[in-house]
Amino acid sequence: MSESESPRSESPEAEMPHPEPPEVEPPPRGVRGMALVRWALIVLTALAAGFSWWSFARADDHSAHAARYFCPMHPEVTSAVPGECPICQMTLEPIPKDRLLAASASATPAAPPPSAGGATVYFCPMHPEVTSPTPARCPKCKMKLEPRAAGHDDAQSTDAGAPIVGSSPPGTADVELALDRVQAIGVRTEVAQEAPTSAGLRLAANVEAPESGVAEVHVRAPGFVEHIAVRETGVRVRRGQNLLSVYSPEIYQAQSELLAIKDWPALGEGKSSGDRAKKKLELLGMSKRSVDQLVAKGEPMRTVGVGSPIAGYVSKKNVVLGSYVTPETTLYEIVDLEKVYVIANVFQRDLASVKLGGEGAFSAPGLEKPVVAKVDLVYPKVDADARTTRVRFSVKNPDLTLRPGQFGWVEIAGSARTVVAVPRDALIDTGLERYVFVETGPGKFSPRRVEVGSELGSDRIELRAGVHPGERVVSGATFLIDSESRLKASLRGSGAPRSDDHSNHPKP
Repeated sequence: MSESESPRSESPEAEMPHPEPPEVEPPPRGVRGMALVRWALIVLTALAAGFSWWSFARADDHSAHAARYFCPMHPEVTSAVPGECPICQMTLEPIPKDRLLAASASATPAAPPPSAGGATVYFCPMHPEVTSPTPARCPKCKMKLEPRAAGHDDAQSTDAGAPIVGSSPPGTADVELALDRVQAIGVRTEVAQEAPTSAGLRLAANVEAPESGVAEVHVRAPGFVEHIAVRETGVRVRRGQNLLSVYSPEIYQAQSELLAIKDWPALGEGKSSGDRAKKKLELLGMSKRSVDQLVAKGEPMRTVGVGSPIAGYVSKKNVVLGSYVTPETTLYEIVDLEKVYVIANVFQRDLASVKLGGEGAFSAPGLEKPVVAKVDLVYPKVDADARTTRVRFSVKNPDLTLRPGQFGWVEIAGSARTVVAVPRDALIDTGLERYVFVETGPGKFSPRRVEVGSELGSDRIELRAGVHPGERVVSGATFLIDSESRLKASLRGSGAPRSDDHSNHPKP
C-alpha cells in the first residue's frame, strides 16, 4: 500500500478529538491538620496502653515476690509461694492478715516519742540492756531498736532496775484467738482464788549419824589376831567391851620386862622401874586392870584384848581371824546413835523461814508418830546444782527409832494467813522472768509479771503480787499461748518482710 492510501485506512475514532480531563477541586481547609491530630491521638493512645501494660507487669512481678508465707518456728523465713522452711523443714504457713498489717505498719518509720527532759535513746525489746543513741539493730537478735526518752522509766524496770510486777515481760505481746482455735489447742483457765495457808515448809530430809559419835578401833603395836569376840556388824557394844584378842611380840616382851623389874628400887625421879614398865604397857594399849592382873599372876599373857572406846553399834569390821594388824589398820568402826541428825534441803527462797532453835516434825514411812527435831545448824553453803542449803536438825534417839539413811520429810509450821493461789502449770519461769497469762476478755490473753511465794501442796503456788483474786489465768496449753505471744512480738518488732529478699524462698 502506498503512503497516499494509508490515511484512509485509519479508524474513524482516531479522527475524532479527545475530551479534556475535568478539573480537581482542592481539599477543604483544615483536613491536613485534622489528619495530624488523628495520628497524634493514635500515638498517645499507644503510649498510654504501653505504660499501663508496663505498670501492670511491674505490679504483678512485685506481688509475685511479696512475702505471703512464713515459718512458725523461724518467723524471719518468708516466701511468696508455699514451701518448706530451709532451717527446720516445716511447712510454711500463710501470714495472717493482722500480722501483715502490723508488719506493714511497723515498716513505716514512726517519729520518736517526745523526750521528757532528755535525749532519745533506742533499746532492744528482747534485750533491754542493749541501747544506742541512734537507730540501729540489736547485735544479739537483729531486731530494730525502739525509741524511748533517756532516763525514762518504762514498764520494764523500776527506779532500782528491777522488773515491775504486773507489767508485760520483754519479748511478749497480748494474744487474741478465735473461740474455735482456743478450743482446738485446749486452752484452760482457772480463777485465782484466795486460800488460807499456814505458810509452812515441807522439806525432804534424811537421817545421818552424828560426826561426833563415830569412833575407830586400832591396835598400838603390830600383832596377829588370835580371837574375835565381835564377828559381825550391826551389833551393839558397850564401852570397854572386848572386841578381839591380839598376840603382839612387842607387848609380850614389855610384860616380861615388867615382871623382871617390878621389885627394883626407885630411881632419883621417885618412880620405881616397875612403874615405868607399867606405864609402857598402858601406852601399848593394855588397860590398868589387865596390868594389875599381870602383876598378880606373875607370868606374861600371850594375847591382849582390844576393847571398844565408846558404846554404840558396829558399823564396819575390817578384820578376820589370823590377820596381821598394825596401828594403821582400822579394825572396827563404832557409831553412837543416842543422838542423830536429820538433814533437810531448803531452797533459797524458803531459807528465811528457817531459824536456829526452831522446831520441826520429822515423819517417815514406818514411824508411828512424827519426831520433834530442833534446828542446830544451817550450813554456810548453797548447792550450785540444786540451789538448796542443808539444814541440820538434832533428834534424841535412845530407843533407835531413827536409823541412818532413813528418808522422810520435815514439816515446819508457819503463821496462818490468806494468799492468792493459782495452779502451778499457770506459771512460766524462764529463769529471768516469771509471769502468767491473764484472760482479759473472750479469747484475749495478756502476759503479766508476778511475784511468786511459797508452794501450796503439790499443784498450787502462791502469788504475792501481779494477779488479783477473781482474775482468770491460763492453766492449760500455757506453752502454746506463750509461743504465740512471742511470735507475735517478734513479727511486730522485726518489721515488714522484705519483698526483694529472695534468699529465704524455697528452692524449686
